[in-house]
Amino acid sequence: MTKEQILLTVISSLLSGLVGVAVSSWFYARLEKRRMKMETARKMFGNRHDISSPKFQESLNEIMIVFSDSQEIIEAVENSLTIAATSPDARPKGAADEALIKLMKAVCRNIGIKQRLPDAYYLKYFSVPKQNV
Repeated sequence: MTKEQILLTVISSLLSGLVGVAVSSWFYARLEKRRMKMETARKMFGNRHDISSPKFQESLNEIMIVFSDSQEIIEAVENSLTIAATSPDARPKGAADEALIKLMKAVCRNIGIKQRLPDAYYLKYFSVPKQNV
């Protein structure tokens, strides 16, 4: 083998390894971001029965970071915060529910979940009574 062939083999081996690492890192970052979005959405939808619960509020706080790449979600969060800061007497009836539904639908769209339910179902939930053990 000539020096050129050896050099070409070494360079191509290094480049293929670097390209493999770069592509692998890119896919892992995308997968991790999607996992965080799904976890935040799961927490939000799973705790919507009690919007004053720490888990639901934690999910809303996470949304601003986890979904920071979505202008639609950021606007929905801003709208929800504005409505929450307005006294219930000064805002239109149902405005808080409407803002929450809009936010939940935006989260679903962002993570690729198709919404086939009427808007009213976003506020409904199953309730299981606690049993004394």
